[in-house]
Amino acid sequence: MRKLAKSRGFRRKTRYVLHTKFVRGLSYLLHDYKAGDKVVVDIDPREHKGMPHRRFQGKVGHVHEVGRRALIVKVNIGNKEKTVAARLNHIKPIG
Repeated sequence: MRKLAKSRGFRRKTRYVLHTKFVRGLSYLLHDYKAGDKVVVDIDPREHKGMPHRRFQGKVGHVHEVGRRALIVKVNIGNKEKTVAARLNHIKPIG
């Protein structure tokens, strides 16, 4: 009989998905986003607030709505279009 893990938390099984190299500077936070911009969901494991689910790590989407601290991003997963609400440090612009 297999023993189940006690923890079923939000960051379960993310040891290698959410690792990061050392990044100097915060210039990606200063980017001004507009509706329609293409972005990448790149989760920053140092910040827990506004973190999207790990299934969206590395996915490309377009900005649907811009808020003060967060963005609403539309991402295609399979045949479905999902809506991701994430803070600015979990989103990076393309190009």
